[in-house]
Amino acid sequence: MSAITLRQALSVLAKSSSFSVTTVTDRKKDDFDKLKEQLFVEQDIEKDLRRYLDVAKPGEIIFLCGSSGDGKSEILTRCKLDSHFQHKFSFHLDATHSFGPRQSAIDALNDLFREHHQQSQPLLIGINTGMLANYAREGDDEFKELRSAIDSFLSAQQEGSRPYRNGNCSFFDFEHYPKFEFDENKQYSLFIKKLLNNLTNDSDENLFQFIFRSDELNNPDLTEVANFKLLCMSGVQDVLITQLFKARLIKDQFVTTRTLLDFLHHLLMGDGYLFDNLFTGKENDLINKVSDFDPARLHTYELDQFILRYELGLVDKELDEFLISLEKLHIKFNRQCVKPGDATSLIRLFWLLQHEPVGNNYHHKFSKFFNESLFERYSEIWHWHKNYTADSEQKKSLSRFYSFELLAGIQRYANRKAPELSMQKEEIFLGEFGGVKITAPVEMKPDWDAIKNKHTAYPTGFDVYLKVGGETLSPVRIGLNLFELLSKLNNGYRPNKYDKNAIVLLDEVVELITEKAKSSREIKFYVGGTRVYRAKADDDMISISGMEG
Repeated sequence: MSAITLRQALSVLAKSSSFSVTTVTDRKKDDFDKLKEQLFVEQDIEKDLRRYLDVAKPGEIIFLCGSSGDGKSEILTRCKLDSHFQHKFSFHLDATHSFGPRQSAIDALNDLFREHHQQSQPLLIGINTGMLANYAREGDDEFKELRSAIDSFLSAQQEGSRPYRNGNCSFFDFEHYPKFEFDENKQYSLFIKKLLNNLTNDSDENLFQFIFRSDELNNPDLTEVANFKLLCMSGVQDVLITQLFKARLIKDQFVTTRTLLDFLHHLLMGDGYLFDNLFTGKENDLINKVSDFDPARLHTYELDQFILRYELGLVDKELDEFLISLEKLHIKFNRQCVKPGDATSLIRLFWLLQHEPVGNNYHHKFSKFFNESLFERYSEIWHWHKNYTADSEQKKSLSRFYSFELLAGIQRYANRKAPELSMQKEEIFLGEFGGVKITAPVEMKPDWDAIKNKHTAYPTGFDVYLKVGGETLSPVRIGLNLFELLSKLNNGYRPNKYDKNAIVLLDEVVELITEKAKSSREIKFYVGGTRVYRAKADDDMISISGMEG
């Protein structure tokens, strides 16, 4: 083991590695197999699957489905090699494969199902959700019931018990075992935290740590040594996990086990230090998404002043002392020979180490600019919806969110073309005709019964339920993008083309509200910003009255 370098050991993380896909093989295991096994974290879906296999009935077909790289073959290979299961089940590890060069994957599944019958051993299949949908469309007509069961699974709202069952088919789906979850203690992914711990924990049993210590002793100037030392810090891990969760919420980026391992390989083995690798390297899917959160883009007065002073070489004894302490982490910045981008790299380092003490803690001067207050507020409101029981304190907290954040933001956006309505809290802009702006009164409030009785929280967002004029609207899904836009609107922000995705959602919400408002028995006309007229229907009469502008 001592002959293996850290660079070689970390190669098992790369998606280009032969270890990125697990298969049944007779090859004798070596040290790299041990390194791969070191990383293993049992996922909840595997625990549930194994429990279910103990009670599976003859003739049953069990689908393990998800996306490429999420670990289907890893789980099924372990089950197949487990003496408890290997003789009780038939296995088809990867349904994207066929049994011959002239056979399609669909044909292979048809043959597989023909060989299977009610008295057979239960059949366990690993399959991509896309391939599952293809089979539902293109599978042989003799398997209509099976294809119908697949259709039923694909169209079902998965909120009940797991697995989803239909006839003699059972479905375990990775999508319903999310890798991220909102947590009041800011531990947003126990799976990733466990994986990082397996990779970096400081114990004699950890093979990666053993190899790292050897390289640190003999080759401390290697960037992978510095990067691994950074990744060993719990606070650094938490920052990285938060960024990945944000990429999931804002960019709709799925994080499979394989993409996660390749992401870590890039962080550790990229061209530079980890804090720069995180925002450079367009060939990596996750880096592409996370790079938009680069703290070097913040441009606050204090951060810009730091960059200016650093690049001008102005005296800063506290900074010099801090940079010397970084050498213990094998990170070097030369103040006597400043290179382009050094200041940007330092900003990223300050951000990465925001939860960690280092030297004189110079970097903590800037921590307030890196806080995730919006993300944490979103998490807080998500928990309020998930755990709502109509308790008076809960209702008071949620009521403030609905009144001062959600409804205020919606109304500001709806009335953005009518500044005359800036002080009108229960009035909404309907349109402008010939220079006359038309509005209607609208009463919006939470639908408390729906919030209490319906499932309102999901892995990537929560639903809000509103009443307009006493009528309940369809639920509105609030994702982090839309939540951020509402927050900005309440602070005077004017939307632009970069907010397109969130704007589409907000337009849909406003349209739902204005459609209800159009049935009001009262409308107002704003003429030239100085005169206001009100038209009110009363039985079969319409009365017009003038008001002060």
